[in-house]
Amino acid sequence: MKIEPKCIKVLKVLAEHAPEAVSREHMHKVVWGERIVVDEALSRVISQLRHALNDNKSKRLIKTIPKLGYKLTVTPFELSAAMSSSNNQLSNTPSANKSSLSTPTTQAAVNMNAETSGNTADQCLNQSLDQNPALNRNQNQKSATTPIEGSASLINEDANKVSSRDSNIGLSTDPSTGSAAGSTESIQKPESAANIESAPNSEKAEESSVKSGKSPRQSTRQSAHHSIQKSTLKKNQRFWLLAGVLVVAVIATAIIWLFTGSDNPLLDSTKQSSLESNSIAILPFSQISDDTDSSYISLGLTEEIISSLSTTPGFNVPSRYSTLALTKQGLSLADIATTLNVNYALEGSVRRINQSFRISVRLIAPFEDKALWTAQYDVTNNDLLKVQLEISNAIIAQVSSSHSSSKAPIKAGITDDAAAYQAYLKGTYWWMNGTTSEWFSKAEAAFLDAVNYDPAFSAAYGSLAYIYARYNFYDLYIPQEQALPKARAAIDNALRLNPNDANAHNATAILATLSFDFKKAAASLNRVLSEDADNATSLYLHSELALAQLSPDRALSFAQQAREIEPLSPWVNVNLAIVHYWRGETTQALAALDNALELDSAYTWAYVWKARVLALQGNNNDAIDVMEACLTIDPFSTINAAYLGTLYSVQGNANKANQWFTHTASLLGDTTTARFWKTHGDRLEREAISNTDIALMEPLLQKQTQAFSVIPMLTEGYIATQQESVGFDVIRAHFPSLNTVNPMVNSHNAEAALALLQLSSQSVPNISKALTAFIHAYPVWAKQTGFKDRFEKAVSD
Repeated sequence: MKIEPKCIKVLKVLAEHAPEAVSREHMHKVVWGERIVVDEALSRVISQLRHALNDNKSKRLIKTIPKLGYKLTVTPFELSAAMSSSNNQLSNTPSANKSSLSTPTTQAAVNMNAETSGNTADQCLNQSLDQNPALNRNQNQKSATTPIEGSASLINEDANKVSSRDSNIGLSTDPSTGSAAGSTESIQKPESAANIESAPNSEKAEESSVKSGKSPRQSTRQSAHHSIQKSTLKKNQRFWLLAGVLVVAVIATAIIWLFTGSDNPLLDSTKQSSLESNSIAILPFSQISDDTDSSYISLGLTEEIISSLSTTPGFNVPSRYSTLALTKQGLSLADIATTLNVNYALEGSVRRINQSFRISVRLIAPFEDKALWTAQYDVTNNDLLKVQLEISNAIIAQVSSSHSSSKAPIKAGITDDAAAYQAYLKGTYWWMNGTTSEWFSKAEAAFLDAVNYDPAFSAAYGSLAYIYARYNFYDLYIPQEQALPKARAAIDNALRLNPNDANAHNATAILATLSFDFKKAAASLNRVLSEDADNATSLYLHSELALAQLSPDRALSFAQQAREIEPLSPWVNVNLAIVHYWRGETTQALAALDNALELDSAYTWAYVWKARVLALQGNNNDAIDVMEACLTIDPFSTINAAYLGTLYSVQGNANKANQWFTHTASLLGDTTTARFWKTHGDRLEREAISNTDIALMEPLLQKQTQAFSVIPMLTEGYIATQQESVGFDVIRAHFPSLNTVNPMVNSHNAEAALALLQLSSQSVPNISKALTAFIHAYPVWAKQTGFKDRFEKAVSD
């Protein structure tokens, strides 16, 4: 089995330390040396190894050790010594005596000797097969199962005389070889069905042996035994009786396989007939190179081809999340096609070669295991958009049932400027793959580059609009007074250039929800859904809007609709968990979060929300463990570090709390926020809040998020220093939504509303009424967090 050299190196490191765990740092040092690589590089190699070992689902052979690395669970050993005696026995047999091996007795003896000498070498493999039946099935599987990633047979490049290693999938940048994207020389001829090999008969015989509980060697011994005993009539009769039983068993097995086997052509034709004729899964383009440029190009091309074909009339194309999740599971192409209800699949790879990229693609009919079209492009950054369109148009030409000459449309708002398009792909990569501490700044920088290269690039403006609108969703990125003008300017630019830009409309809905303009928010989301009814982002934003409107049932309905459309999206599953969190349904929330982490074990927001749900249950120790794991993945997130410090403080572990508060301050530089966190541990230990503490906390009102609020402690400080009226005015000024005759309280201003009730020198019936409605909408949450008790105490006082 051909796999990448780095896979072999990682496997060698795991084998040398097995069954002990090996840290990620050690593997980085041994395999990549001094070269700096992202963690995803090692994760990708581990994924390919698991795929090669058929260990994707069970993960029993290569286990992930949280906070450390990985380990090989079986103890390997050198085969050379064990195999040498067997090889010597066979090689010492004179060639002149080879004819003697044809007698049953002698042949059986040789088989037995070879088996005996090889038993030690076989133990490890047999143990693995016993532990993982899927691995055993893989030994007898027909070649119709097409590899998803890391396979040397992925792209057939014989016509171009390219080595099998180049057929793997990866990324790079280099303008040396020119624009082969549009040349006919770079497009390979379709593979013929004759090139697909069927499984040998011996494999089927071996499969029968496995199904009957006997290994192929056992079957050989049994056959030899009957041959030796054929002189005895009674034993001959037993032989024929056994043979008859075996024939019946084989026939029965064949009948069962015919009607239930996954390779059954009758079933495949039934499956295929129920599919839309132009349904195709665009599998995530694999990256062979470990550089970030390769990563963003592989993801960007995948996303843009999906988008291009999705807007082509008559095409059904599953989202990137769906194909990515199934690919990570190591399923065969036929299984992926069945799950996604498609009848075509596109595989692709990107490899860096000096300063250019080699992009290889293959269009496959999964149920026939037949390549319909293959192509290879050696391109520079300037050719990426051209290549994307050529690939999309080639797919249309090969797949379209009407065989029309229609072309894939360029996605509305996409630029024809090469540098702008490259920057846009990079921004999309960080938006979709960055951790909580990095995605915003890197995505923002890339999208700004895109609009600087092309000021008419509406899609880049739309992306900027969305990430600016998320300024206070979780991470403390930029202050409100900076974020809002940037978000509104980006929205205006995007919609001026493209009135249907979905990201700009979704960003408008986010800002409208924050400002309590629910009518405008709903109109913006419905505008997107009128153009694209399956826009999962707009649906889960509808669930956020419903939560803000105190409509938990509608929120759940929208969140479930989004999940029905994108069941394999980590974020859609997290969004569903957030809805369950506010509804107080912690069991369902944890199930959705576990689904998200199963889809992407490095998705840090899933860890954060899992910790919040566990804390809501009162499982503070488990919440700490989850956040420790989260910060192992992303140690540079300030808000995550601060939250972990807060959890340790609740636990009563002041030393650990101070460590994480200090770490938070170290990430923020010399700022007011940094000084607040540096002194926060001491503040929690003191009974009284000083005027100095108040001065540090007031600026943080501009950085309120759902993750952390200084308002409860600030309110205590105002009361302790007898500055209630000052505090009332300060908090009310920061929350204009509460300055109305009939204010509405939701998760965005609940702490501020309660603070106004506590700080007011007289009764505030409108605030009290709004808080009562909020608690009534989310009673379990209010009780479990103690918010209800604080409200009732404020009212009684």
